[in-house]
Amino acid sequence: MYHIPFANACTLIALSYIALKLKNRLFMERYEALGAPLLTGLACILMMLQPIPDHTLTTDLSFAPIVMAGLRFGWQISLLSAIIPSLYVYSIEEPFGWMRIAYDFVIPAIISSMFHRKETDSGFAVIPYIDGIKICSILAIVRVAISGAMQRDVSFYFFSAHVMILFLSVAAVIVLIIMYNDENRNWMLQRRLELQANQDGLTGLPNLRSFMNTAGNTIQLRPVSIMMIDIDNFKKYNDTFGHLQGDRLLCEVGQILRGAIYEHDYVARYGGEEFIVLSQVTDYDELSHYGQKLCRAVEAHQSASRETESTTVSIGISVSAASQDELLRLISEADEALYASKNNGKNRFTFFNDIYMGTG
Repeated sequence: MYHIPFANACTLIALSYIALKLKNRLFMERYEALGAPLLTGLACILMMLQPIPDHTLTTDLSFAPIVMAGLRFGWQISLLSAIIPSLYVYSIEEPFGWMRIAYDFVIPAIISSMFHRKETDSGFAVIPYIDGIKICSILAIVRVAISGAMQRDVSFYFFSAHVMILFLSVAAVIVLIIMYNDENRNWMLQRRLELQANQDGLTGLPNLRSFMNTAGNTIQLRPVSIMMIDIDNFKKYNDTFGHLQGDRLLCEVGQILRGAIYEHDYVARYGGEEFIVLSQVTDYDELSHYGQKLCRAVEAHQSASRETESTTVSIGISVSAASQDELLRLISEADEALYASKNNGKNRFTFFNDIYMGTG
């Protein structure tokens, strides 16, 4: 007769594997508060569809999904997860259904949520295996205490059945925790690799690849402006003070620009001592104030790497005429305007259009 809960444990593991694969899908992340209780409740019902022969065993492991919900999400999701299987038990008019609801859904939801850790809310933490063992042990003690008090005539078989289910419960929950932790580690590794692929390793700013993706999507929706920004006299500074101090200066300027740009704009490291900004500002008067603001922000910074003189930047600005403009052309124009700023004395900004109008 023990083959039935064993088969249920295998079914539970298979269901959990499917749920873990669905977890990282976009709709699950967005609607987790709804999706998690729904999937957990359905898993509980599927576990109950295999009947226990003559009710001699104490559970069919339908409580295990509730335990995982409590460990992963806390008391709110775990109690919500208990609603669907509880309604199912009520609808089929199972004998002593209220005991089933209390044993397999409500009590496991409450006890497992007591072991919930806040850091798992973000998905960046693993669940300790010992917590699963503790929960299963507490549930077994509760079952023995309540069932023993109701039956008043306990036997060796009574205890052996509970011990067997305890071992099966612990094994099933431990496997579920292992699966979750492994999937979570893979998810964290994937996010870390994505971050590394889109982040400049020196300054911590987005890299050019990330910028091109963001700018390419944005320019399809609205007109934008592109700013190419270059640190003045950086090669001379690098040759004088060394590459370590040069790297430090790059980091400082990158952080200054990150803090100085407008909220909805995007700054990235273009390469070398150059940075690039995607801005939604396209009005020339406002861009003039913007360019001056960035120049002054860098110049006013007291760099620990540069004690003798202020750090300055030169800026080239190109503005798209309409949405869906050509991004590479805008970058090329901003780069050309940048060199005009360099040639005209540095520590200034220049519009690409001004080069050919004689005002650059």
